[in-house]
Amino acid sequence: MLKSVNIRFLSLLLLLMGAASVSRGGDESYRIRHYDLEIKPDFGAKTISLTATIEIDNPGLEDTLVFGLNDRYDSVSVASESSPRILKHADGWLTIQLMKPTIHTTLVFRLNGMLGKSDDENREIVADSSLFLLWSDRFYPIDFGQWATVRTELILPSGFQAIAPGRLTETERAGSSVTYVFETTKPTVCFSVFADTRWIKEERDIGGLHMQTLLYPDMQTFSDQIFRTSSGILKFYSELYCSYPFDQFSFVTISGISARRAFPGFVGYAPAYLEKELTSTGHDAHETALLWWTYTLRGSGPGSFQWTEGFGDYAEILYDEAHHRPIPANFRRFREKYLALPADQDVLYADLRGNTPQEIVHGKYPWLMHLVRFAVGDSAFRGAMKLVFERFAFRTFSMDEFIATLEEGCGQSLRWWREEWLERKGVPEIIFLPQVGGGPSHYTFTCVFEQTGNVYHLPLEIGIETKAGLRIERVNLSERRMAFTFPSREDPTGSVLDPKGWLLMKVSGLQ
Repeated sequence: MLKSVNIRFLSLLLLLMGAASVSRGGDESYRIRHYDLEIKPDFGAKTISLTATIEIDNPGLEDTLVFGLNDRYDSVSVASESSPRILKHADGWLTIQLMKPTIHTTLVFRLNGMLGKSDDENREIVADSSLFLLWSDRFYPIDFGQWATVRTELILPSGFQAIAPGRLTETERAGSSVTYVFETTKPTVCFSVFADTRWIKEERDIGGLHMQTLLYPDMQTFSDQIFRTSSGILKFYSELYCSYPFDQFSFVTISGISARRAFPGFVGYAPAYLEKELTSTGHDAHETALLWWTYTLRGSGPGSFQWTEGFGDYAEILYDEAHHRPIPANFRRFREKYLALPADQDVLYADLRGNTPQEIVHGKYPWLMHLVRFAVGDSAFRGAMKLVFERFAFRTFSMDEFIATLEEGCGQSLRWWREEWLERKGVPEIIFLPQVGGGPSHYTFTCVFEQTGNVYHLPLEIGIETKAGLRIERVNLSERRMAFTFPSREDPTGSVLDPKGWLLMKVSGLQ
């Protein structure tokens, strides 16, 4: 999600960084199995009535449960056979104590109130012609680290179209209202629910997957293009990582978001940004990739919200490379800005936050994924990524787990990558001294490298220019000073380091 970040968004993400300490991942003492959400907005009063029934397995008889919940609800109650009571509801968190914990617990929350504006986007949650229930606004009792199936019943005035996790399974009309029921067959996390009177729905089945677009009338001209390009992108990521992890794929225009976002099973675009994207690149590969990275896999621990997205950015680069397209300009621009930063302004992965400059999240972490691929080779890298997605489907993972699984998948130690690139600020600073020797038909090209700062392991391509063209050689730096010599039949007339512009480093010297 490459977008501007507002102050509310920053404060929300700072809260989310603490979610790992209270929400539970793969080794939780209790597990949420299923949500039933019944949502009834009042568009006149601008209020929300919501009933959330949550089924929980609690083998450890945990007596304290913690959920994220919007503070602006006027009325919050919870009932259960476990005799729950609310200990605290403040700062976006709701703490429940079970007086009689049982192995299987069902909590029924009843919420009512005017939620006003989104904390994350500059728009009203209940507007005249649309409903905007964003997961990060905590409109339901949310656990940011647990996947569960969900059934959403949405009661709206007639004339609305709606979208929620899963697929639409029922539509029932009663007088002037319509009830839409959505259900998932696979676990998901961080639910969002939207509705709008302006959407035009188009549906198709492509490659065994149900796809739909929900677009405003002036964006409807892009529907065929979205079906055509998105079906190919979904196929690419399904083969690269794992099977598509949702019941259907949808592409939606949403007024009030600043650019574009990925949601469980669908991609949302602001209308102006959609027009810009589909008339420039012609497709969306970025947010579609995050349907795997943001929702199939999410990191846990400090900084995880951002390092997961940063690593996931690389998926778009892989797609464009496979289709012989240039690296997206955003990534090149962020990379250049990152390289221009002094080392002390860098941010380590555990310290990433919502207010971390985008040139660090998007200008550093995608390129670190490329560094792994470049070091281990394409085949090993693909095998490692498939193992990651197989092992951590529908659960969070820590940085320790991520690196250990990459190492297992590619059959190589990545200790150097962690210690030098993730746990150290800055990038290699290299003096490069090329020298040409020999004579006609027996030239030599010698390159001397000196790492003037910290010493890094750095696989590096050198482009040697001759009349015959650019010849690519590869070296592996691992010591402070190293020299490499290559024979050449043609007179070397120049050289360029990292001719494809993949690597993070600062170079000085003669080239």
